[in-house]
Amino acid sequence: MTEREYSHIAQLCREDLYRYAVRYTGDGDSAWDVVQDALVELWTHREEVECDKAKGFMIRVMYRKLVDIHRRKVRFRERMPELVGEQWYSQHDNFELHDAMQQALAQLPDQHRAILLMKDIEGYKYQEIAQLTGLEESQVTGILYRARINLKKAYIKLNTIKQSAI
Repeated sequence: MTEREYSHIAQLCREDLYRYAVRYTGDGDSAWDVVQDALVELWTHREEVECDKAKGFMIRVMYRKLVDIHRRKVRFRERMPELVGEQWYSQHDNFELHDAMQQALAQLPDQHRAILLMKDIEGYKYQEIAQLTGLEESQVTGILYRARINLKKAYIKLNTIKQSAI
């Protein structure tokens, strides 16, 4: 596939791919990100993909990325009660929970936040996190433990302050 053919296919398929992604993400920004990822993937594999099969290729790429996004969201929701405590989780709707969790995460040190997100959200194993961060597995375990404790404390503190203000 030449650069001109790629540009033509990208122009023709972009809106269809976007509508497809919006149906699954429910979020326009995330949908554009997935479409861009699919276009980049097509560009990377432009020599192997035939022009008439390009749209199908990009839909497959998007489907895989959308499944990954969904799995991360599910994993996060499953871990939420464990991270912040069941009584707090049941008292708040998802929007308030999300905002409060983002504020609590922002209060963690960068290293703690990164390791917590890698383990609990993205599903990395301790060994993989250790390799990525250059730490020992035992250090990763300790940091993760402290990060969860601090996240829970920060979340509870934020909700206590918010409830006392009401």
